[in-house]
Amino acid sequence: MKRCFAFLLLLVVYLQSQAQNPASIIKDSTLSLPEKTFEVFWQTFEDNYAFFKLRNIDWKSVHKNYRTKVDSTTTDDSLFSTLSEMVAPFYDDHINIIVPGVKEFTAEKPSPFLREFPEASLRDSLWKAVNGTLYKNGFATIKEIGPKYRGKRLFGYSRSKKYGYIRMGRCFVSEATYDDSQKDAELAGKILDSILQQMSDTKALILDIRSNIGGDDEFAYAVAGRFVTKKILGHSKRTRITGTDNYTSLENWYITPLGREPYTKPLIVLTNDQTASAGDVFAMIIKSRRKTTIVGTNTLGIYSDMYGFELPNKWLVSLSNQQYFSSKGVCYEGKGTPVDIEVYNTRQDLQDKEDPVILTALSQL
Repeated sequence: MKRCFAFLLLLVVYLQSQAQNPASIIKDSTLSLPEKTFEVFWQTFEDNYAFFKLRNIDWKSVHKNYRTKVDSTTTDDSLFSTLSEMVAPFYDDHINIIVPGVKEFTAEKPSPFLREFPEASLRDSLWKAVNGTLYKNGFATIKEIGPKYRGKRLFGYSRSKKYGYIRMGRCFVSEATYDDSQKDAELAGKILDSILQQMSDTKALILDIRSNIGGDDEFAYAVAGRFVTKKILGHSKRTRITGTDNYTSLENWYITPLGREPYTKPLIVLTNDQTASAGDVFAMIIKSRRKTTIVGTNTLGIYSDMYGFELPNKWLVSLSNQQYFSSKGVCYEGKGTPVDIEVYNTRQDLQDKEDPVILTALSQL
């Protein structure tokens, strides 16, 4: 499962159903519950996390520095703060600590986009500027299609005489289908087919996945399959073998042609640093397609599925235990899928009522 921002309910349900026994069970019966919880937390990261070196984390030193803060008198609030502080420097949004029904912590990577647009109202204003920019450049009013999640439908779309525009804010159809990735992906594909049928005579297409909250890789592949005419390598991945420094053999994933008629004309994909998880993956795999340009800023850079486990005190934790590689063998973890043309959205865009990312995309067509 991928991390979906603001998707806490499903994340908790998933982790509760999929949580694994920690790699190393702490058998020391003299440890108090807070101490045992600390040790299981540390050891499970030690045995499974895939990016200590990449993220420049000396995990053994972390144990040394924090172990003395936990004893039999440690409160839940204090323990939660300690565990959160231990993983905060990872800047890995797939690391979550959840006290079910109470609170959660995510080891979030600092975001230039969120520094510019920290409030939902500002982000809504930016989307209004996006829509206005499209309208001023000959596009019709945005239509929406598909099930709603948090008030937003799956796809938004529009077109001008020459070009098409599709907005994809997540990589899952709905909460109702999320636990069946194949069914979810097939449904997404059918909805997308109905949009692409209306774009068949356009000369190029803009696919806007800025702030895509993620979802499932199969969804990403179902969408990518609508833009290729032959089978091509999308990405490879491997999983750390618990308790060792070794990994499984690489597992290759391929984009295969799907849908009524693949869209083969130029494709411009728009991304930002809140394009996350399965959104990261989609941006990475679509780079394998010819006649594709990515405009905006690098994606967030959290590709791994989440390894979920339960602590002795019943808290839930997730971490990244997989390494993803592009079709060219590059791991973009922590960096994000790179753009071809870098353009930032800033608060000034709200004053100007114009989106420079859309304008740059149009200038390339």
